[in-house]
Amino acid sequence: MTGVQKIMCVAALMCVSASGLAQRSSELSVDLPDSRTMAIQDKVERLFLAGKYERAFLIYRDELAVIGDKYAQYMVGYMYQTGLGVAQDRVLAAAWYQLAAERETREFEVVRDRLLRIMSQDDVEQSKNVYHELRVRYCDLAVLLFAIKRDWNELQERTGTRLKSGSSPVAVVANGSRRFRSSTDYYGGIRKDLEARLNLLKEIGGFQDLEADLDRINIHELERRVLQQIESEAG
Repeated sequence: MTGVQKIMCVAALMCVSASGLAQRSSELSVDLPDSRTMAIQDKVERLFLAGKYERAFLIYRDELAVIGDKYAQYMVGYMYQTGLGVAQDRVLAAAWYQLAAERETREFEVVRDRLLRIMSQDDVEQSKNVYHELRVRYCDLAVLLFAIKRDWNELQERTGTRLKSGSSPVAVVANGSRRFRSSTDYYGGIRKDLEARLNLLKEIGGFQDLEADLDRINIHELERRVLQQIESEAG
């Protein structure tokens, strides 16, 4: 199976590059594709083209789809629809397609809509229920909230460390190598990332009144509001 055939679920995808879709569908991910993520994307692409569908499916579902990669979410749906690497299941396929189409990417919407049109009403309703469950965990707002809480907790845990001063060395592991830098740089980087994620949440979630001061923000109230928003949008 060629790279083009891989995404020929419908005619609308015949001229779409897999790598191009993957890049575009990552634009609003919580963490913009770093070298590790891109390496995983390249690996799973090679596995799929080599016909190692079971391994490819697990990577798409468990490593990329869960971090908000919309192309990976689409591929999970595609593999459920075609039965490549997993038992064929239209209900699950439609649910994952719906999640992939969250950003209104035309190619993903076309795939979703064509599948829904040939499904029974009972199956359509089941897929809506599955989509609701997936959305609560893997929609953009949910993934963004997870990253915000992760950053927030790491900053809060700093208070209980034994670091003597802001210039103390902190071990940082990146891409398999270990390097050292000051705690000021390390936690400053986390703080900067957190601020960026909060601004992104404010933009895509419509939280215009979101508290921007990291020293005053109520993380529990923020979580409540985001989850409420996710529930309301899922309908």
